[in-house]
Amino acid sequence: MPREHAPKEEQLPEVTHATGHDELARSATERSRLYGLLATVFRREPSAEFLCQMKTPELVVALAGAGVDLGDEFESGSFAALAEALAIEYTRLFLGPGRHISPHESVQLKRGSGILWGPETPIVRQAYRDAGFDLGETETDIPDHISVELDFLSLLAGQEAQAWSDHDKAGAAKTLKLQHEFISRHLGKWASAFCAKVEEEAEFSFYPAFADLLRGYLSGEKAEVVHRLSILGGLSTLDTHDTNLQSLNG
Repeated sequence: MPREHAPKEEQLPEVTHATGHDELARSATERSRLYGLLATVFRREPSAEFLCQMKTPELVVALAGAGVDLGDEFESGSFAALAEALAIEYTRLFLGPGRHISPHESVQLKRGSGILWGPETPIVRQAYRDAGFDLGETETDIPDHISVELDFLSLLAGQEAQAWSDHDKAGAAKTLKLQHEFISRHLGKWASAFCAKVEEEAEFSFYPAFADLLRGYLSGEKAEVVHRLSILGGLSTLDTHDTNLQSLNG
């Protein structure tokens, strides 16, 4: 099971283009942490401890700077009570029973199968394996769950950071191309519509706030990954299928 990512101030990177190796490594680390934080938010209902960590002054400032508004309910009452309320919200939104927003690519993908463990799921799992990772191998971690896809991007961005630190241009190019392909072929094709549904159906501000952050951040990632590849001269080697990074709306 992936580790729960404790929120940190540096998990909310500024939307600016890095250039030098050290700066590129730092911003890739920040991107990795943000993906990890978003994976934690959508993986399961939050604990009181996790919510408490999000109220540290540094993270409050960082979230506000990123335009994240967690609502009045986050400012009042106990974390235990809020965690209980958000657990009910999480179940209603993402688990059911009854009508809910399945956080899986196979269900949400436009013109896809629309079923859990559909034919899209093993394709996502193969993308992980092709990159050298085994993710989503348990009943609770289905490979195309949004949290697992975000974990994958977090791991890739972490590898990218290490490559920049090592001045390993080939390694950085490899991980960037994997990020480019995965956003184009998978998460970027369904996350925006998923986030819009969350914003429409949620009763509390918590999940819409992070859905809005995810949608906006993924949109910015398209330009960021292309920018980093351009530094390495790697754009010419991308598959023509992915060169324009398909719309997040699918």
